[in-house]
Amino acid sequence: MYISVQDRLVQEITELMYYNIPCTYMRGGTSRALIFQKKDLPADKSLWPEFFMKALGVRMTAAGLSAMGVDFPTHKIAVISPHEGDDADVDYDFFQTDDENYYVDNRGNCGNMSSAVGPYAIDEGMVEAKEPETIVRIFNTNTKRIIRSRVLVKNGKSSIEGDTRIHGVPGTGSPIELTFENPGGGLTGKLFPTGNKQDILDVPGYGKLPVTLIDCANPVVIFKAEDAGLKGTELTELNKNQKFIDIVTYVRGMSAKLCGLVDKWEDAATKSTYMPFVGIVSKPQSYKDMDGNFVDEKEMFICCRSFITKMHRAYPIAASIATSAAACIPGTVANECVCPRGSKEDVILGHAGGYTTVNIKTEGEQILSGTVIRTACPIMKGTLWVEI
Repeated sequence: MYISVQDRLVQEITELMYYNIPCTYMRGGTSRALIFQKKDLPADKSLWPEFFMKALGVRMTAAGLSAMGVDFPTHKIAVISPHEGDDADVDYDFFQTDDENYYVDNRGNCGNMSSAVGPYAIDEGMVEAKEPETIVRIFNTNTKRIIRSRVLVKNGKSSIEGDTRIHGVPGTGSPIELTFENPGGGLTGKLFPTGNKQDILDVPGYGKLPVTLIDCANPVVIFKAEDAGLKGTELTELNKNQKFIDIVTYVRGMSAKLCGLVDKWEDAATKSTYMPFVGIVSKPQSYKDMDGNFVDEKEMFICCRSFITKMHRAYPIAASIATSAAACIPGTVANECVCPRGSKEDVILGHAGGYTTVNIKTEGEQILSGTVIRTACPIMKGTLWVEI
């Protein structure tokens, strides 16, 4: 095929200005992320953070207009590669980017995006597809824990269609069963990083606030809504409640320091902006969720809200694992708010987007596993051009 000199020059200039890389954009649960394979990324991992930021275009500059342009809380990247060893099938590196402070954090995990890893690995031929279902053993490199993903398969590919509905996501999809094995202490080495089931934080300008700091799938700090002057059924109005924001800023900052994520609590606002998660819990109560649907107190185990820098539209899966684990252990703040219903192992969280059920298996106060049902689907697959 004839290529003109002008077209050839344009092609050569473009190749000098951009790095082109295979990429898949997927929804996993209530999150979305760009997914890359490790073999396609620069060999020098120190180049990854800047590459990811440019790929997402999270810095609001002219350059960002040529990037994906996703928004909070979906500034996420997943990197998948074959696992070396017999204990897992694939490695899953997770990266959360911060558009305001311009950095990339890979110290924790995104439970929702974990649900996209199994289907992706199957569809890319990294794991042999077996019908009617394939189990993908995922090693999360951030937390050094195994996540077992049970994926339905049809015609050699992961199934997308189904009648499973998860709150916070429109429509239905194929169920993906995610089991987080031995999730306790993945980041700090302890289920309760301080060694206590409750700690008292002295919040400046407010007073003493009982909290539970738990590291289970991800670090989460939990406190009661009533102890922070809330009812517990609030939604996006919390984004404008400056008194509450000040409380969360200090509580999250001190918890980050106690987890060893920052040296000073003030640094959490710029150096650990998504960990730990914050869980606000209360006893079961009825309300209307973000979509105006009725959420019945009779259907839930505990009422909760998640707040990082703003109200989460549902409740993060890693935080769901941690909150459910805390709810099962006497002495925690969460346990004081529970009203058990149905199976003793099923913890039903009532949150801003509806309900999430977590199956928690314990042995004494050891958390053996936490299992959730999610859905996932591909949004785009192709070549991503990233400005050099």
